[in-house]
Amino acid sequence: MMFFKLGFRNLFRQKRRTAVSLAVVIFGAVSLLLALGHSRFIDWGLRESTIHSETGHLQVFNAKYFGKEEKTALEFGLDAQAEIRREIDRLPEVSLVLARIDLMGLLSNGDKSVACLGQGLEPDREMRLRGMFRMSGEPFDAFLGHRGDPYIIALGRRLAESLTAENGDYLTFMTTTAAGALNALDLKVIGTFRSASPEYEERAVMIPLGTAQELMRTSKVKNLVVTLRSTDKTDALFDKIKAVARDKGYPVVLKKWHERAVYYKQVKQFYNQLTGFLSVILIIIVFFATSNTIMMSVAERTREIGTLLSLGTTRSQTLKTLFFEGALVGGMGGLLGAGLAYGTSALINSFNILLPSAPGMSTGYPLMIRTEPGFFIAVFAAFAAVAVLSAVLPALRVTRLKIVDALGHI
Repeated sequence: MMFFKLGFRNLFRQKRRTAVSLAVVIFGAVSLLLALGHSRFIDWGLRESTIHSETGHLQVFNAKYFGKEEKTALEFGLDAQAEIRREIDRLPEVSLVLARIDLMGLLSNGDKSVACLGQGLEPDREMRLRGMFRMSGEPFDAFLGHRGDPYIIALGRRLAESLTAENGDYLTFMTTTAAGALNALDLKVIGTFRSASPEYEERAVMIPLGTAQELMRTSKVKNLVVTLRSTDKTDALFDKIKAVARDKGYPVVLKKWHERAVYYKQVKQFYNQLTGFLSVILIIIVFFATSNTIMMSVAERTREIGTLLSLGTTRSQTLKTLFFEGALVGGMGGLLGAGLAYGTSALINSFNILLPSAPGMSTGYPLMIRTEPGFFIAVFAAFAAVAVLSAVLPALRVTRLKIVDALGHI
């Protein structure tokens, strides 16, 4: 306690230098926390958008799907999927279970044909999950509900522009059946949708699941997509559904969302490398800036330290005093920096700032900062450690001087 008090009093002997050291630590902590918070928001946002627009939390496939290559469409699709769905739907943690079919084909307006990537889906459930990518026109579920027309199609915005298709127009969708034959249906355009990728908008179409099965002349689906009430429960539900499938004898295999999200992994890796590099740079800057001011302070007190040593103060006691001095600078700076970063984050989030779209994206994304307690604690500890290190290193050099040399230091 005595050394803590001495370290605390030493902070006020050179108020200007102490203020400079605190300012450096605060600036570094705020900058790092804001950068990490924005990176975490991008990671969280991309994760949730990937789950709720593409992968779900879990996916259920035929056990042979990943072991062999399909010779015909849906050769290893899920059959009798209704029974499997009922069992999964009974689990309280499950929010939605959706069936999907992927299909490729040609879409024609009579004058022009375009290769497209189609997805057969259950409109009412998909609307609950993702709102059909902010779809314009009539919603799928409403159209099927009060009009009862299953022969409808929604187009990516750029694909609709390419075919000059408007709501109410009929387009011909041609694809291969599960047996390998050709089949086609005339489908009514009911709307367009946007997505984050312009390339996807140029090729994507969505049709009701039943219509896709009619086109492919099959009752199978590609897979079941399972969404949960919380992403944190993914691992637990994976084990639970796997156990249910094993007990019931269902020939299926389960995949977690991140196993099917290649784009998410690439973006996450990029941001991890970027924020890691930025973190190292900021910590190095804080270390040298703080150590410089503390080193000057210690150098000016060399004669004082020599006097203390000559009076019987041990080197370890002197180091303890300087240790607490550095810890207080780092601790107070980290604490003030964390508080300032939290307030700045709340202020930035309240402005709803929209950043320009990134390369390959068709829409901008919000500038938001996530305030996760784990990051605040880690940054606080890191900057406290940096300040202690920057104080102890010059102190070690001074305390190793001979007492006579220390007393004669100018």
